[in-house]
Amino acid sequence: MDVVEAKEVCKDRKVWTLDAEQVFAHKWRLLSVGCPKLDEFLGGGVAVRGITELAGESGSGKTQLCLQMCLSVQYPEINGGLSAGSVYINTEDVFPSRRLHQLIQKFPSRFHSEDTSIQFGNNIFIEHIADVESLKKCVFGQLPQLLAQKSVGLIVVDSIAGVFRADFEPRDSVSRAKEMRAVGGQLHRLAEEFRVAIICVNQVALFFSVVTTVINNEPSAGDNTGRKTVAALGLAWANMVTTRLQISRIDRSVTDAKGTTVPVRMLEIIFSPDKPSRSCHFVVTEAGVSAVSNVNE
Repeated sequence: MDVVEAKEVCKDRKVWTLDAEQVFAHKWRLLSVGCPKLDEFLGGGVAVRGITELAGESGSGKTQLCLQMCLSVQYPEINGGLSAGSVYINTEDVFPSRRLHQLIQKFPSRFHSEDTSIQFGNNIFIEHIADVESLKKCVFGQLPQLLAQKSVGLIVVDSIAGVFRADFEPRDSVSRAKEMRAVGGQLHRLAEEFRVAIICVNQVALFFSVVTTVINNEPSAGDNTGRKTVAALGLAWANMVTTRLQISRIDRSVTDAKGTTVPVRMLEIIFSPDKPSRSCHFVVTEAGVSAVSNVNE
């Protein structure tokens, strides 16, 4: 091989390397959650790939974070967004439109971007779902058509447990698992084909572990002190989840600039293919969800 041929080979390899890097970066894009510190905690944001589950008890801040991401996805990629809209599938309460409008007013001023001319409210498609059959019609029929016609970067299902818990009795676990696999599999296909982030909000179940103490070599009565919350829907749904995040309300607070005491929540990474299990603290204010560090005991 002469010098000219060697240069051509090196050139081809360099081009191939650049193409591979571009493909990898595109395939593993990240979506900002709208707070730089939370993005850092999550390794850059939420993956635009697979299903990210956001579990937590009622009032913990799950919907607040999802609404904020419906705004952050609309920003350019340089600011952590995807320059795209979002789809919000609501299965439980009435969609919190008043809270969304409040965030729209507050959000641009707190985000690190000079571009605040985006019409946030025009790029969020809202769908109300009441049962599993309606959810299946949506994800297998309506969503693919919408994604093919509109620029969408985020799909939120709030919540996945809302329909599956309501439509099935405990004795129907096999049928429920089959339907969950169908819906989860389709969401994975949509994420892969249309390069969208999928957020599935989930409820939690409360478990108590009995702790037995031994006094004078005799076991005493059990005490239900091992309180723990775990994501609902069991192993059948957990196998469909790529990354599981969980939000908890904790008995701590912070004091804001006005001297007001604000309750603190905890965000945990339960499992993820590329992130270690860890936790951080955040608060929910009029301006949205943001991480905090100085937490009062």
